Amino acid sequence: MEHIETEYKWAVNKRSDFQKLINILAAQGWNCAFSAPFLLDTYFDAPGGALSAEKSALRLRKTVLNGKTFYELTLKSASEVINGLARRKEITVPLNAQNRREALTKFRAEAAKLNKNAVGVKRLFSIANKRKTFLINAPEFKAELSFDDCLIKSRTHKKLLEAELEFKGGQIAAFNAFAAYLGRESGLKAPIKSKVATARALLACK
Repeated sequence: MEHIETEYKWAVNKRSDFQKLINILAAQGWNCAFSAPFLLDTYFDAPGGALSAEKSALRLRKTVLNGKTFYELTLKSASEVINGLARRKEITVPLNAQNRREALTKFRAEAAKLNKNAVGVKRLFSIANKRKTFLINAPEFKAELSFDDCLIKSRTHKKLLEAELEFKGGQIAAFNAFAAYLGRESGLKAPIKSKVATARALLACK
């Protein structure tokens, strides 16, 4: 499935910063339903870095939620960032697999179909993420507010906290206004580097 991923991100210095966002939701009178999946994202590139050169990102995601495990492939294009709002084309392919070995086999086959450069891909790094996601059903838009507690496993390991608000439908102007409100009320700022950019920087370290 191909769609345009649209989201805002904020850097989080400590877990108590997440509570600031929860308090803002509560002040709006929203008792949002939430889920708490565990995500293991593994990023790949072709030999010679062909995908990175075209600013594409290829990811195998393992999701564990309510005792069930799911695998999916995601191919992302380069991001367009305007006033903190990131937009990118994203193709997601569910992988009907019983285990990681089977998922990897299907992942490699599907990746080669999607991009001619995605042949013989090899692992770059992984990001283990204890995510908590709140579903926001506002009158004018729908969104997901996620709290990410990550361990980046690249050349070295690094902990990283991040919050993101992803647009799921409705009026984009109302979504943008709400994102601006969250940033203003919480005092949180956009991250200097994303999770993926941080992992790539660690990979480049000697």
